Amino acid sequence: MSEFVIEMKGVTKIFPGTKALDNVDLSIKQGEIHALLGENGAGKSTLMNCLVGQYIMDEGEILMDGQPVKIASPKEASAKHIVIVPQELNLIPEASIAENIFLGNERGNGAKINWKEAEKEAVELLKLLDVEIDVTQKVKKLSAAYQQLVSIARALAYQPRVLILDEPTAVLTNKEAESLFASMQRLKKAGTSMIFITHHLDEVMEQADRATIMRDGQLVTVTEIKDITKEGIITHMAGKKVVESTHVNRKYSDEVFFEAQNLTREGEFQDVSFNVKKGEILCVAGLVGAGRTEIFKSVFGITRPEAGGKMYVEGHEVTITDPRAAIKLGMGYVSEERRHDGITPGMSVMENMMLPSYDQIKKNGLINFKEAAKISDEYIEKFRIKTAGRDALIKNLSGGNQQKAIIAREIDRNPDLLIVSQPTRGLDVGAIEYIHKRLIQARDEGKAVLVISFELDEILNVSDRIAVIHDGQIQGIVSPETTPKQELGILMVGGNINE
Repeated sequence: MSEFVIEMKGVTKIFPGTKALDNVDLSIKQGEIHALLGENGAGKSTLMNCLVGQYIMDEGEILMDGQPVKIASPKEASAKHIVIVPQELNLIPEASIAENIFLGNERGNGAKINWKEAEKEAVELLKLLDVEIDVTQKVKKLSAAYQQLVSIARALAYQPRVLILDEPTAVLTNKEAESLFASMQRLKKAGTSMIFITHHLDEVMEQADRATIMRDGQLVTVTEIKDITKEGIITHMAGKKVVESTHVNRKYSDEVFFEAQNLTREGEFQDVSFNVKKGEILCVAGLVGAGRTEIFKSVFGITRPEAGGKMYVEGHEVTITDPRAAIKLGMGYVSEERRHDGITPGMSVMENMMLPSYDQIKKNGLINFKEAAKISDEYIEKFRIKTAGRDALIKNLSGGNQQKAIIAREIDRNPDLLIVSQPTRGLDVGAIEYIHKRLIQARDEGKAVLVISFELDEILNVSDRIAVIHDGQIQGIVSPETTPKQELGILMVGGNINE
């Protein structure tokens, strides 16, 4: 019997205008955590989509336990106990947690589904991830983090031999990620093989046994984790040495661009007051469910706060009823839910990048598509977006490159206040460095920048001030220079650093 539960040999996949995979090999041992690494657009997700039958390979073969197999659909893959938890959530918002977990994998006899049994099993699956929650409630009520955990529970319901985790911790807090890692180690001991795709290299060094590193659709190297450093991984991924930058130059004016007073939205946040100054980066730190994202959806007009609260732009009271009103006031917004709120999947890269700017490039009432093409080509070059071209559908880009496209359009639209939620989610080290530089550049040009994040290193590296949110309220506003990472973590969970 082969030592490998899965072998992919000579895999090639061609899309119109680009060779996404070029003769790639991948071998997974039974009961190992195997990291699949590479920059955004390296081909990692494409390779996994070939493994689960979402894409059909142009060349290559797949072996399972040493025997050739054909996998023409995700259903065929799951029947072989090969299951993927994709980077982008694909749950049904109106269905319950239990219904989502067992969709296509229903419990029961014949045509009748035993929902009581399904709900009981759903509870047990979520307990494996240290999640205790009412499984009868609709998924749409859950935060992105809990939706991610539901997706993982759904995969576990198939009792996978090979579990593919594509950026599983991108929206998880440190505590939730630790619970997931504990679950992964338990699965490993039970003989489950895992393919772990992540840009968090510290996680790779702590959790993985081996790694396959890709670059530009090709295999670069396969290595034991014990035989390589984090810096070595980065060099292989980028093809050059990349230095992770830190931001220490902190200066900002006293001129306030935006101020909120006593904002409340029942069940989400209460009595929230803060301001953002011109030429500063205000980072909003908080755990999932703390209310951080909900506050700024109301600021941008996606939702409406209750009566009584006030908002001011450059000292003038304003009423923001919808995003269009916010944009007219000089605001820009990048959602953490890029697939649902940030892009229109059926439109091209150019169309998605130019959506907020079409009013500015009209000529005689008609959209100047020549100008739109010029601007989008500039975005693609400056932000190093890997795409077959501006006319390619944005849904065909990797998640990281979708993120870069969204951030490109908002930053280069040059808003006076840029609100960015989880700006570097799913991005590689080089892309993170570039996005941070662009946010700092916007600040240095006198813009007000508001970054929502639970990544402590990111918060401390780019912020001028930090507003900590807990349980729908501002716990405090602190300085990154005088607040160690540990104290920031204490504030985020509602603790008191003065005790």
